[in-house]
Amino acid sequence: MIDFKLYVITDRHRCTPTPLADVVSELLDAGVTAIQLREKDLDDTELIGLAEPIAELCRTYKAKLFINTSRYVAREVGAAGVHLPANAESVEMVKARTDNKLYVGCSVHSLDAAQKRETEGADFVTYSPIYPTASKPGYGPAVGIARLAEVAEAVKMPVFALGGITSDRVDECVAAGAFGVAVMSGVMSPANAGEQARRYLSEVTRSRLS
Repeated sequence: MIDFKLYVITDRHRCTPTPLADVVSELLDAGVTAIQLREKDLDDTELIGLAEPIAELCRTYKAKLFINTSRYVAREVGAAGVHLPANAESVEMVKARTDNKLYVGCSVHSLDAAQKRETEGADFVTYSPIYPTASKPGYGPAVGIARLAEVAEAVKMPVFALGGITSDRVDECVAAGAFGVAVMSGVMSPANAGEQARRYLSEVTRSRLS
């Protein structure tokens, strides 16, 4: 069950010199319940070394850990799921090769892609970039709130708004139909990550109640 509204995506380079595990611990302590480990410059061995202590933290806090791209690493560290890039293999293949034991989230950048991933059996998607952002180069211009609303209306699975999501933009994303928001640069910092996460969590809660 996708029961989280804030989906945090990691970038350890943004956290330097603070170790990523320390930042994740701060985020979990603030109330974050879903983390995507997205460290694409690491090979599987390096990624497992980084992921193992983070996976243990997530188990302690009863939070869900998703590993970007690698179902192998996800299984090795006992993650809750895997997150597939837009050009990755099908959801059916991932679920078949992991005995249907992993949640599968997918990155999408169009309505057609979202519908395709839903048909394949994805548990949720991140749709981006909603706003202009330096964190998502190469994905074209910002799609905007109107297209977010279109995608959220067209599929039944949870849609997380991603790309340029500041805490003061949460409300309009939720109002457009987003199930929740996904953030990277908004919380990936060497200091005050927990404080920033609390701001997002507060806005998500407030938006859902309004």
